[in-house]
Amino acid sequence: MTWNISYAYGPGSEGDERYQPKSPKHFETTLQAMGDTIKKLDPDIVLLQEVDFYSKRSHFENQLDHLARRSGLLYRSGIVTWDRMYVPYPGLRPYRQFGRIRSGGGILSKTQIEPIQNDLLAKPRENSGIYNYFYVQRFLQMVKIRGMNLCNLHLEAFSSDNRDLHLVRLQDRLTEYGLDLAGGDFNGEACIRAELQEAFQTHKPPKGTFPSDAPLQPLDQFVVKRESFSNIRLEVPDTGTLSDHLPVLLVAESSCKA
Repeated sequence: MTWNISYAYGPGSEGDERYQPKSPKHFETTLQAMGDTIKKLDPDIVLLQEVDFYSKRSHFENQLDHLARRSGLLYRSGIVTWDRMYVPYPGLRPYRQFGRIRSGGGILSKTQIEPIQNDLLAKPRENSGIYNYFYVQRFLQMVKIRGMNLCNLHLEAFSSDNRDLHLVRLQDRLTEYGLDLAGGDFNGEACIRAELQEAFQTHKPPKGTFPSDAPLQPLDQFVVKRESFSNIRLEVPDTGTLSDHLPVLLVAESSCKA
């Protein structure tokens, strides 16, 4: 399963005109509902994006630990990609600004997780240096679980050129690390070049996943090694506006050996 949880904020989390700071109770309630949802869906592995580890905007909760405890998937591995003492965004009013940020992604699993490699991806070259200093960094998080080499990912959203660079890095990693599956928030199409299509296949959900209150864009997808999985189907559970994304559940038979 993959889910961009938007640090348990919901629609408006990116700092648009809807953004206003929310109470500790909001985040507590939302994280509990997310954990309960994961437990009910009962996935073996969950790939998470936009997880806060110690951020003012979400009241300094380690959200990966919270979701692990609530869902019962106690094996977890995090990647911190955005770590700034103060982020002066959004707007000019300090009470609305994110402030201290420590955020990234994470993986939950029913079984042990063995880290392989974390890639912090390039920031947009068209941005100024000072803008990029505060700008969120995207990632590839590669691990081994039960004989499978997996990648949790979050690619560029606001620069098409930079997103293309991220897709190139992902496709290189598919072969370099023998990945069986890559999933997450692609912020667009999960494309692979022609020479990889014999070995790998992209899988798009049957309906949109973003924004959760009017889901039209299937941003959350998978790339799967053909010989590793069969009888693949994707489902989009209706989780309302817990996040600004809906989760995607991939159900398949695996030929990977633990």
